[in-house]
Amino acid sequence: MKGVPGTAASLTLAIAFVMSLLLTSACAVEPKNRPADRMVNLGFEDVVNSDPLYLTGLAERLDSVDATAVSLAVGRTDWTAFPLQGQTETESSEVARTGRDYVAESISALEFAEDGRKRDVVLTIDALLDRALTAEPALAGRDTSGAASSTFASVSSLRHGKAGSRLASLAAVIAGRYRPTAVNLTELMFDDFTFGEEDLIDFKATTGAKDWPRKNDGSIDASDASISGWRSEAMADIVLKVRTAVEPYGVKLDMDVRAPRESPSLDRADSGHDYDLLLKQADRLHVWEYVGLNSESSPQTKELAEAMNRRAGSRISLSVGLWGNDGRISAGELATALRDAVLGGATSVSVTPASLMEGQHWDVLKEAWAR
Repeated sequence: MKGVPGTAASLTLAIAFVMSLLLTSACAVEPKNRPADRMVNLGFEDVVNSDPLYLTGLAERLDSVDATAVSLAVGRTDWTAFPLQGQTETESSEVARTGRDYVAESISALEFAEDGRKRDVVLTIDALLDRALTAEPALAGRDTSGAASSTFASVSSLRHGKAGSRLASLAAVIAGRYRPTAVNLTELMFDDFTFGEEDLIDFKATTGAKDWPRKNDGSIDASDASISGWRSEAMADIVLKVRTAVEPYGVKLDMDVRAPRESPSLDRADSGHDYDLLLKQADRLHVWEYVGLNSESSPQTKELAEAMNRRAGSRISLSVGLWGNDGRISAGELATALRDAVLGGATSVSVTPASLMEGQHWDVLKEAWAR
């Protein structure tokens, strides 16, 4: 090469040309994957917060991570985050003391990003009860020994009675008053408290059975498939009732559901969460992927995302919970869950709750979601 005229210049031009191609190619590469729908969930403690700068700080955080949606806890039918005219007995102590509409304040602060883009607003109702069960003990569910729950309403009171009517009524109120993108139901599940006398009547009417299924020793077999099927049918009826309440306002209905215990392709019919039945009534299901509380046999996040994506695509979202046995999961654990959700094809992911987010968690979320 030495002594050949123009070789150095030609080599320089060739290198420059190759570098130009590489740079052009790099610019054309698609940005790294992220879910299309990215939501941060605010718990009641986030919405009803006395710090006047709290919502301002959260708005800045949502901007920094490029969240497309925000979920706001509005309370329970007997403990609301906003005033209800003529129903002061349902207001939380903070609302009763201040008269403030914390839901409206949160929407005002968080609905729009700094650049003017509108976020989806999801208003979440907690289906558990407290004061209502103290005032009306007959609404409470009972376990196989007959003991009453302090938080769960019975199947019959939700399906046919006051607990379900009040749930639908509250959903209609917040749908009409705030016009959110969706109303979401959380903690609406059947655990151990579905064995009262009224529930037995409903079980018989639904299944045609003459009694609860029983073990050889005569005790109720709570794991029998007929109970799971009955719970799931009842749950679908309850969700339909709420959907009917919000539909006139053009508002969608979402629902939180438990994740499968072992196989990612299954559901939690034992809790009333038959995904396929619920998807006939709800617009979207948010599957609890609480990685810090999962057992060793729980499906891995990637496997769960793949299975949910196959089942219903974007109509099933993964809700990554920050709770852990030591209080909260680490930022590293959150990063792994977010990465695995994307690798599994999840197009909708939420992180919950905002109150457990520390600076390092927000940094991880920004890395995963912001562009």
